[in-house]
Amino acid sequence: MGSNGFTFNSTFRTMEQDKLLTLVFTFLLLCLTVIDTASDAANKGVYKVYSSGVPCIIVQADIYLYLTYQTSDSEKDVVVHVPTSSTADTAVSTCDTYIATAGMSVPAQLLRINLYHMAGWTIDLGFTEDKRFKTEGKEFTLFQVNVTANFSSDPSSFPNAKYPTQSYNLHIDPNNLSDLSGSIYADIGNSYYCPSEQKYAINDDVAYIKFKLTTIQAYMKSASFGPKQVCPSDENTTDLVPIIVGSALAGLIVLTLVVYLIYRIFLPEEVLNLVNPDSHFGSDSGNELSKDDILERF
Repeated sequence: MGSNGFTFNSTFRTMEQDKLLTLVFTFLLLCLTVIDTASDAANKGVYKVYSSGVPCIIVQADIYLYLTYQTSDSEKDVVVHVPTSSTADTAVSTCDTYIATAGMSVPAQLLRINLYHMAGWTIDLGFTEDKRFKTEGKEFTLFQVNVTANFSSDPSSFPNAKYPTQSYNLHIDPNNLSDLSGSIYADIGNSYYCPSEQKYAINDDVAYIKFKLTTIQAYMKSASFGPKQVCPSDENTTDLVPIIVGSALAGLIVLTLVVYLIYRIFLPEEVLNLVNPDSHFGSDSGNELSKDDILERF
């Protein structure tokens, strides 16, 4: 009875340890996935412009501004991270407007972002499908970026500003598209997708805007993003994602096996013999096999 009780308890304990080990690794994998997803989500602002309850523009990105402002006796360069809790200005943003620029009146959709806790700071993003911007009427493009910076709103971060407010406007020329207009575009009904960092000039040597983890779509007809059109710099990276994910999973499986083997090594010998009696030869003379027993196995 005592021996049978030991066998049952040891086997039960071994099974429970195996289950616990499996649950631990499953939990760790889920945690890594959730943390990675949450980290990406936390680093992106989401800005939407609506018409009749349906978004016409969605911009999802982590945005930085690189600005040069004038002080009383020189110039100062600053980097401003657009808080992800910033919001679309519903009073100015619109799905149907005309933007007057460079002697033209351009039919457009406009998103204005009000920077959170930064009074007087705004970013205007203008989108168009006008054929003058080489869209052929089948694509939307981000053709205008205007930044208004209220340096007086935070004197400690922007000391000695000569002008309380400065504006930075992207020069527009349909015959000579800016790097930004020639880069951020997609077919109507599709979304522009570019997770890597992309930095574009607003005013040369004075103002730049950087996008990261970016998904953009204008002239939308539904509430969610359309099929992704990947930016050229990320096409190869996107193709490698399945390989990277597969390699990570394979590595996790190998790590699990290694830890499991280490765990088995440290199990008491009597427990291992219970799991597989033939895996070890006992050291005691009472456990030695007779010649007849050995021959019988063959």
